[in-house]
Amino acid sequence: MDVDLFIKKMPQVVKELISREAFDNRRSVNQEAIALLEEALLGRVGSTAGKRRQIEQLLENYAESRPGALTPMAPPDAQPQVAAQGQGRVQ
Repeated sequence: MDVDLFIKKMPQVVKELISREAFDNRRSVNQEAIALLEEALLGRVGSTAGKRRQIEQLLENYAESRPGALTPMAPPDAQPQVAAQGQGRVQ
């Protein structure tokens, strides 16, 4: 589903650059703006996904090189058990 997007107070130089690109690519200004937004978003998602994969691979390699080094942590909302009265220690 296509929707409308209005950009308010765009710098004149940006509008002129989009207009020039649109002319060179034989597109309307609107079509060129959409193409530029799509390219930018795909580039951003791609670079983020690449970094995420690198971090995951680094952690996997570390975990494989040191068995038991990375143990699961308790969830942040988990509360320690309180000692029952008279027993004096936590279970």
